[in-house]
Amino acid sequence: MAIDWGKERQGVFLLLAMLAWAIGAAPHLMGWALSGSPPPALEWNLTHYHVSYQEFGFLRRGLVGSLVAPLFALLPDGGLGEYGVMLGLDAAIAAGLAWLVARLFLPTGPDAPGQRLFAAAFLIAPVGMMQMGYDLARLDHVNFVLMSGALAAVLGGRAMLAACLVTLAMLVHEAVLFYGVPVIVALALRRSLAEALIIALPALGAAIALALWGGTSADLGTALPPQADLAASVWTRNLLEPARGFPPQHYLVAAYLALVPLLLLWRHYALNRLAPDLLMLAPATTLALFVLGVDYGRWSHCLFVSVLMVIAAAPRLDRQPGADLAPLPVKVALAPWLLPLGPVGIALLYPFIPWIV
Repeated sequence: MAIDWGKERQGVFLLLAMLAWAIGAAPHLMGWALSGSPPPALEWNLTHYHVSYQEFGFLRRGLVGSLVAPLFALLPDGGLGEYGVMLGLDAAIAAGLAWLVARLFLPTGPDAPGQRLFAAAFLIAPVGMMQMGYDLARLDHVNFVLMSGALAAVLGGRAMLAACLVTLAMLVHEAVLFYGVPVIVALALRRSLAEALIIALPALGAAIALALWGGTSADLGTALPPQADLAASVWTRNLLEPARGFPPQHYLVAAYLALVPLLLLWRHYALNRLAPDLLMLAPATTLALFVLGVDYGRWSHCLFVSVLMVIAAAPRLDRQPGADLAPLPVKVALAPWLLPLGPVGIALLYPFIPWIV
């Protein structure tokens, strides 16, 4: 029986991807094992799984909590079962995204120049799978799946389905308005203005509703279980939380992390000899998150995902899904970004560096 080497490579890639995810998650899981209590990162994310429409009415980031509320009602508040649901869901999402990347960037035939770089970055770059593990059970990961579905829907001409998925993503976490929705709308606009409006208007309506009614003056911390109230201030604070007080090099590193994915996108357009268009500009809207919030590492991860969405759409747009990385300055610029330095982090960039050095 002949061996299907394409599937073998995809299987190995999936195993390596999950290993990278586990490396990123290791500090949280080891800290939990050594201390006997979940680390703050998991308590923070568990808070979002406890905020539901059933209990608190319409609030931003309430969809996932509403969906798991019936299951959580059967489990002890803040107990191991709830964390098991979170971790299991995140592992399944990570495996599904790794499978997609393997299908898209590990072709069985001749591939476009530079195409495998995207697969390598997914495995070893700080903004790849290690960041998925480090930012364990973040709602962003749910939205990565929803955006993948919306991408497939809009490329298949199913604008209504894409609109539903985009609107659901807005209710999961509103940051998707900057890194996901613009790409989907730009792709729809290539088909027709009507399809773009079908997707953009519900997303905009959801954004307005979240801005007007997504917060609350009530202290959710008093209504949430003690092990799931760490992020309760999210629903009472302002949406604008700019970064202040970091050393100058922090902002330089953050700027570098933001520019490299855009460099890759530019080189993708250079490979295909295409002039800049709206689809090329769409991922750049993620830069707004660097102004709105302090989580620079997280925004860098979302920006990379946004660029990957554009690259993933390339074959359906009669483009090569790689990038022209031949110029030496491009290779030099990419080298530090690809170094396996652990996850990129959240507000603290490169948290693994003190361990490595």
